[in-house]
Amino acid sequence: MHFDALSLACVVAELQRTLAAGRIQQLLRVDSQTFGFEIYTPGTRHQLLVALHPGQARLQTVSYKLRRGADPDTPLLLLLRKYGRGAQLAGIEQPDPCERLVRLALAHPEHGATTLVLELIGHRPNALLLNPAGRILECLHHQTARADRLLQPGRAYVPPSPPAGLPPFDDGSERYFARLAAQLEQPGALWKALVAGVAGLSPTAAREVAWRVHGDAGAAAAGSSLLAVVQALQELWAPLHTAEWCPGTVEEAGKVVGFAAYPLHFRGSFVRQPTLSAALEQFYGQQAERLQPDPYAALRSQVLAQLNRARGQLERRLAALAGDEPPPGAAAELRTQASWLLALATQLEAGQSALVVDLGDRLLTVAVDPQRPAVEQAEAMFARATRLDRAATIIPQRRAQLQAEQEWLAQLALDAQRAASQPELAAVLAELRAAGLLRSPARPSSAPRRPAGGPLRLRSPSGLEILVGRNARQNEQVTFQLAHPADLWLHVRGAPGAHVVVRSAGRPVEEADLQRAAQLAAYHSSLRDERHVDVMVAQRRWVSRAPGGRTGQVVVEREQVVQVAGTLPADLSSEQTDGVSQ
Repeated sequence: MHFDALSLACVVAELQRTLAAGRIQQLLRVDSQTFGFEIYTPGTRHQLLVALHPGQARLQTVSYKLRRGADPDTPLLLLLRKYGRGAQLAGIEQPDPCERLVRLALAHPEHGATTLVLELIGHRPNALLLNPAGRILECLHHQTARADRLLQPGRAYVPPSPPAGLPPFDDGSERYFARLAAQLEQPGALWKALVAGVAGLSPTAAREVAWRVHGDAGAAAAGSSLLAVVQALQELWAPLHTAEWCPGTVEEAGKVVGFAAYPLHFRGSFVRQPTLSAALEQFYGQQAERLQPDPYAALRSQVLAQLNRARGQLERRLAALAGDEPPPGAAAELRTQASWLLALATQLEAGQSALVVDLGDRLLTVAVDPQRPAVEQAEAMFARATRLDRAATIIPQRRAQLQAEQEWLAQLALDAQRAASQPELAAVLAELRAAGLLRSPARPSSAPRRPAGGPLRLRSPSGLEILVGRNARQNEQVTFQLAHPADLWLHVRGAPGAHVVVRSAGRPVEEADLQRAAQLAAYHSSLRDERHVDVMVAQRRWVSRAPGGRTGQVVVEREQVVQVAGTLPADLSSEQTDGVSQ
C-alpha cells in the first residue's frame, strides 16, 4: 500500500481540523529518520509523527506518547526546537493535491515565522526549515548533486518538479478528455496506463480505479470506457472538495495488510476507521509488532553512519563534476573562434577588443585581448579546446563510475539493514575499508570475529537447490563461484537485492520453481513487501562482472522479466529465509 497524494490530503484535512492554532510544546527525535511534535490544543495533547524512511514516509497523529530515541539530535532538530518549541501551528497546507509535499507554518512569539516543508517523496524523503524569505535554514538531507535544486542552508528553496501527467480531475484545460482517452489506448493493464499518464495517482489508487471500471484491478486499458474512468477518478478525488473522506484499513485473514483514504475493493476486506491516522497506526503498529529487538542496533547504527558519510562524499563529487563539465559543443565553438582569430589576426586594429565574423547563418563574436598577440591568444584557445574535449570524454565516464558506486553503496546499505549477525555487519565495513571509503581503519567491535554466514540454500517445489546471496560478498560467491553457466540467475530490476541461482545445470525449470526463485529474489531486496516486483531472469552464462565494478556488481544480457509479489512464499518461514545459513 502507498502513502500517496490522496493519503496526504486526507491526513492534512484531519490535521487542519484537530491541530489548527495548536501550540507546539515539545519536539524530539524518535529515530534517525523520524521526529515528533507534542501539540497542545485546548483540553487535548496531540502526538504528531513525521516519518521520513524511504518507502514509509508519512505524516500522522498517533494515540501513544512519542519517546526520544538513542540517535543524536541533528542540526535540523536543534533549529526546529529553537523556532518551533512554544510556536503556534499557524497553518497546514498541501500546495499541490497531486504531490506528497506539505507545509507547516510556525509562528514563534520571539523568533518569528518559519515554515517546515516535508517532502514525503522519492528514495530520500526530506524535511526543510525555511525563513520568511523562502531560504533554507537547515534540512535533514543536503542535496548538492543537482545544480538546479541545491538544498543547503542559505540557499533559496526550490520545490521538486511538479508531477508529470494529466491531473486526475478535469481542470478545464484544452483537450483534457482527448488526452486522457489517448492514455487508455496504451497497451497493457489499465492501472499501469493511469500511473504513467495521470499525476498523483499511485499504483494502489490506479488499481482501485481499474476495479471500479471493470471489476478487475488487472484489466486491460484497451476497451476501457472513458466516461467510467473519469467517473472513478472523480469519485476518488471528490473529498478534496466535499471533505467527505472515508479512511480505513484493509484486512486479510485477520491481519491489517493496507490502508486507504477511500473504500478499497480490489484487495481484502475494507474496514472503516475514524481517521486515516488511526488506520496508519494499525498498519505500521502491526508491522512493528513483528519486529524483534535488534541486538546489533549500536553496531548497525555505526555501519549505516559510515555508509551515509560515504554517500555524502559521492554526492559532493557528482556535484563537482556537474560544475566542471563543459556545455555540449563548447570545444568546437572555441576552435572555431581560435581559427578565425588566427586567420584574421593581421586585420585586427590597435586596441580592438572583439572580432565579429559573419558566418552566414550567424555572427561569431570573438573576445580579443588588445594587450596580447592574436596568435598567442589563438594558441591558448586551441589548448583550452583540447582540455574541454578531454573533459567532455572523461567526465561522463567518471560520472558513470560514481553512479555505479552509489548503486553499490545502496546494496551495502540493504546488507547492513538486513544483517543478522556481527560478522555480516563487519563484512559491510570490510567492503567499505577495501574501497577506501571507511573513515577509521579500526574494527567496530572488540568481540571475537567469526566467519560470516554463507548464502541461503533452499529447495524449489520440485527439489532443485536454490542459492540466495544476502549481501554483496554472498552475491559474488553465488554468481561466480557456486553457479553453473547453465543455471538460472535472478535479481530484481532497478534495485539492490540478492543474487538468486536455481541450480538446474541447463535442465528445464518448472514454472513453480521459477516463481519460487523470483519471489525469493524480490523478498531479499529493497522492494520487499511490494505487491508487484519485476525480476530479471537469465542463464548464469550471460551474467558478467561489471567493468571496474565493486563486489557483486554485474552486467546482464539476454534477460527476461517475470513479475511477482515481494512477499515471503507461504510455505517458508522468516527463520528459514532470514537466518544465518552456513
